[in-house]
Amino acid sequence: MTVTSPAKIIEAAAVFVPPEKEPPPVVVTGFRLRPHGLFYCDADPDKEDLHLSGPFEVVAETRDATGGSWGVLLRWKDHDGREHEWAMPRALLAGDGTDYRRVLLDGGLSVAPGRRARELLTSYLAGVRVTARATCVDRTGWHGRVYVSPGRSFGDTEGERVLLQAAGTASDTKPRGTLDGWRKEVAALAVGNTRLAFALSAAFAGPLLYLLNAESGGVHFRGPSSIGKSCALHVAASAWGCPVHNWRATDNAAEALARGANDALLCLDELGQADGRAADAMGYMLSNGTGKARMNKDTSARPVTTWRVLFLSTGEIGLAEKAAEAGRKTKAGQEVRVLDIPADAGAGLGTFEALHGLVDGDAFARRVRLATETHRGHAADAFLEAITAADLDELAGAVRAGCERWKAAHLPAGADGQVQRAAGRFALIAAAGELAATMGVLPWPEGEAIKSAAACFDAWIGARGGKGPAEVAHGKAQVRAFLEAHGLSRFEPAWERDGSGNHLDLRIANRVGFRRRDGDGNWEYFALPEGFKEMCQGFNSKTLAAAMIDAGMLLPAAGKSQKPVRVPGNGTMKLYHFPAAALSDGGDDA
Repeated sequence: MTVTSPAKIIEAAAVFVPPEKEPPPVVVTGFRLRPHGLFYCDADPDKEDLHLSGPFEVVAETRDATGGSWGVLLRWKDHDGREHEWAMPRALLAGDGTDYRRVLLDGGLSVAPGRRARELLTSYLAGVRVTARATCVDRTGWHGRVYVSPGRSFGDTEGERVLLQAAGTASDTKPRGTLDGWRKEVAALAVGNTRLAFALSAAFAGPLLYLLNAESGGVHFRGPSSIGKSCALHVAASAWGCPVHNWRATDNAAEALARGANDALLCLDELGQADGRAADAMGYMLSNGTGKARMNKDTSARPVTTWRVLFLSTGEIGLAEKAAEAGRKTKAGQEVRVLDIPADAGAGLGTFEALHGLVDGDAFARRVRLATETHRGHAADAFLEAITAADLDELAGAVRAGCERWKAAHLPAGADGQVQRAAGRFALIAAAGELAATMGVLPWPEGEAIKSAAACFDAWIGARGGKGPAEVAHGKAQVRAFLEAHGLSRFEPAWERDGSGNHLDLRIANRVGFRRRDGDGNWEYFALPEGFKEMCQGFNSKTLAAAMIDAGMLLPAAGKSQKPVRVPGNGTMKLYHFPAAALSDGGDDA
């Protein structure tokens, strides 16, 4: 139908229905929200209104999915006009209110200092009501199909906001600079630098743990000081805008750090500064994803803190060496949970391989560190926007397929189960980097993340002593170290003669076995059965003997690990024969 006249246009038009507005807060009696702030108006008209705080808005009341943890969502502007939001737990009002006022003041909202004003502000926040509702959660990360970060939520919230409710704000994660600046000044410099690219790829792996039902774990870059290890940490941290923490933390602090980085990224620097016992326990706790069980005052059990996190770490030594300082021995499973990767990339530039026009590694590191302080906190948001806009089930399937392709291409044949398990984490990090590049978050050519993960995987295998079980690699290293330390002092040179041609009569304290020179003049060693057990202390000697035979460290006879050897002055004895080559690691599998 065509309508021509103004009267008919009005007649044909639908009845105008103004959009619904959220009703204003139900103000507690005696309080007034004015343009200049919150005031208390005494019933006595002769008394002056009491100013309580600067202007703020009560946006919604919050509660968790079970109807507990009630709070209010507050919004205000600081003195520079920047907007702040905070989901304040109402439990903070139970005491004297110091904690909640500290957050408001820190966010630039003026709060009157007088005792009565403080008490009245607390009364207002305890009693104010609004009809709008928001669902609160107490940790970052995935909640169903919604990802909650300190600053915002990503994904379909089905009409109701989902937000983080905490006792404080996350000012240390506020973004700086721009995403484009970060791409050009930070991410682009990781191209050609396998350690930087691997660390940056790992920054995007945290949100994928939940989607793939993958376990928590860590990556530790180990190497001497001043080679650029910390630079890799700061590059990864800049994707989230998160701080780089120190390993020297209490159990409670470590749990809080892990919970705050749930489904995200945790960066820990300077393992060497931590106590060995505490570092070992902390590494296990972080990778296990579960905190300590604790009791309330009434002896009831508190809920155990849990998390999913991928953490990055640096140190001059590895976690196993740090634990050994305290007399602790890490298990092989722990060394798979926390992957110990040599930070030196082998190009003569420390952690770096490509300097992108800079004169040396020091200048390159300074440029990268400056760029990470200038541009930070944008990339993770862009990544989360992209993945939550996709079909999460299809996305998870694609990432899982990418992981399988990576393992098929890079996992060595016959690899031990521990190596296969570790390869899964390398594959996930490679897939995360490739996904971020495909989505335009990382300005990398195709395959950059795959290549960097492969280089770090090869370095990890080399550092651990091959593709076999870690226990075997450690056992062989222990035997080799024993021969190096005690070869001349605890192995009797039974075949040596003096100037007259007589066998030397030497008294060897705590004798482990015998030694003689081979055809090249090098020492070979023959261990007594009890001496061999001492050399293998802490390991299964039979399993280790078989592995050393395979590696050429131990020479068998007739399929047995011991061989009959005629020893001058002792007759024929069954001994374990270590050739001179046992002191090198050339026989180990790659």
